Amino acid sequence: MKTRRYAGWLLFCAVVIALFWGTLMFLKPSPPKSFSIATGREDGAYYRFAKEYKKLLKKEGITLKIYPTAGSVEALKLLDAGKVDVAFVQGGTAKKYANSKNLSSLASIFYEPLWVFYRKDLSSVNYLYDLKGKKISVGEKGSGTKALSELLLSQNGVDKDNSEIFYLNSKQSLKAIEEGKIDAVFMVVSPKSNNVKELLKHKDIELFGFKRALAYKQKFLYLTELVLGEGIIDLKNNIPSTDKKLLSTTCTLVENNDFNPELMRLLLKIAKKVHSKRTIFAQEGFFPNYKYTQIPMNEDAKIYLIKGDSFLEKIFPFRVAVTINRLIIFLIPLITLLLPFFKGILPLYRWRIRYKIYKWYGQLNSIDDKIDDMDIKKLEESIKKIKELQKEIKEQTDIPLSYMGEYYNLQLHIDLILKKLKHRKAIIEKTDHTV
Repeated sequence: MKTRRYAGWLLFCAVVIALFWGTLMFLKPSPPKSFSIATGREDGAYYRFAKEYKKLLKKEGITLKIYPTAGSVEALKLLDAGKVDVAFVQGGTAKKYANSKNLSSLASIFYEPLWVFYRKDLSSVNYLYDLKGKKISVGEKGSGTKALSELLLSQNGVDKDNSEIFYLNSKQSLKAIEEGKIDAVFMVVSPKSNNVKELLKHKDIELFGFKRALAYKQKFLYLTELVLGEGIIDLKNNIPSTDKKLLSTTCTLVENNDFNPELMRLLLKIAKKVHSKRTIFAQEGFFPNYKYTQIPMNEDAKIYLIKGDSFLEKIFPFRVAVTINRLIIFLIPLITLLLPFFKGILPLYRWRIRYKIYKWYGQLNSIDDKIDDMDIKKLEESIKKIKELQKEIKEQTDIPLSYMGEYYNLQLHIDLILKKLKHRKAIIEKTDHTV
């Protein structure tokens, strides 16, 4: 009896293991333990944020490889070629990739204002076309700053044919304008940038305000208007001295479409921790979001930004949540495949329980049929057999409660047959004694 029970469980376990193995063959592999991201220069905000990501990802058991570049244009080339998995991309630099099948946006993560500074000793500079004929630094080649600066200048009739254009990075531009070697500089950087703070405080340099910010915003949908309020940088010295309208792009996390979707969710979770804080231009929780993207959004990323972490992601570390989620995926086909098995198990179980009882009834019935024809010796053997049967039932019975009615009926019938045997024996003994 025990051997049959063990054989049944072994068969069940074998089926489960076979189904588990078969399902794993169709599951996607576990997420990689590392991925790569393209940033700007080592002294820029993109690189600084990437280092924050790296530190937080390390706690989740993921290694982040950082690849510095000259800027968004170069980063996009690396991303499109599949040489990196993710990149920081400045808004307005991805027009070439707007319909790419290789790339998708994951989230907009922070504003990147365009800062235009010019020397105060110039004649009045109210509009960008007033810079015609001047010496202008538009950002280094391969950078998003260069792409945006040249676009806006060209819209105002300013180009290398009528002005002197320099391709300097932020540090070089800062030094050049302070030394009077250039007249104006374009920078797309965070308001926390030390270069911006230094230029705002410089007595000979003025921040340009975009009077026609609304027009630029209407013409280029990836641009937005920001206001740098009077005194917001330095109340004591009233910097800036008046409200300044700025144009701003938005930094976007962009992925190569081969990027692992589970790592994508983890990256967005990290981005929320890093970029959801309040800044002088955005309220707490405004970023990350799915606005201002030039490259179409990844739909799964958009859903994540709206709904947030799943139940498992909220309570478990990344690797544990992924493993449990994969097991849940495995259970769906497993249950489907085992359903017929379970349907067959229940009748088989019922039959097994009743078989025990029916087997004992069979032994009772065979004795009951022969009681009237038994002699003293047969009666004693049968009584002994009945008592052994009672002992066997008592020692080996594991009848469920739902079948106890049949079990107790069996006990009553055993007692009944035992009484019949003893009664028959008594009659024979009395007859023999009389004779």
